[in-house]
Amino acid sequence: MRIQWQGEELDLLPEKAIFWKRQMTLFLADPHFGKAASFRKAGIPVSEASSENDLFNLSFLIRQTNARTIVFLGDFFHARTSRAKLVKKMLSDWRCRFPNLELHLIRGNHDYKSGDPWEELKIQCHNEPFVLNEWECRHHPLINPSNPYLAGHLHPGYSLQGKGRPRVRSACFQVGRMRIILPAFGSFTGLQNVKLESHDQIFMTDGKNLMKIPCSLNSSSD
Repeated sequence: MRIQWQGEELDLLPEKAIFWKRQMTLFLADPHFGKAASFRKAGIPVSEASSENDLFNLSFLIRQTNARTIVFLGDFFHARTSRAKLVKKMLSDWRCRFPNLELHLIRGNHDYKSGDPWEELKIQCHNEPFVLNEWECRHHPLINPSNPYLAGHLHPGYSLQGKGRPRVRSACFQVGRMRIILPAFGSFTGLQNVKLESHDQIFMTDGKNLMKIPCSLNSSSD
């Protein structure tokens, strides 16, 4: 779904990413690679299928858009225990399939605990904000920003319930005049219901379909 934001055209993708065609750049937030490995380290038997599926979806987006650059808006790894051999192999194999991609990571709160990605992944790491086209690429959202920005961190979600119908809750993009909060790209993550500000627009996604919520319904996100 194409939107106009800060004088540019951006494509909101149901796979929980944003594509900026003019710069051939993909933005995504909070992949939390290796979260299952952290659970296994704690003695909870969880398959690494979530990270594998997320990399499959990311590969699909790269091929679909022909993106040349990816900006990860924080929390690349879930924890230091995510840096397992299996996770390293999956990410290394993925990187080998796309050796010419320019990759950037804006360090989030989980990244400071887990450490930067392995050197061979060739990811340029930055403290926030990383400025791109006069936009700030961040992990943590700001209150009363001076400059427009894109961020993650919140894992935004939204709930809808029609009369006589079951409640539906899913991840969402939260688009305002000065900022866009992206949904968590990682499939093994939770949701936090958004707190709406004036002029916010909500776009719900289940990973396959994207739905714009009419402004008249934006009065409540509970």
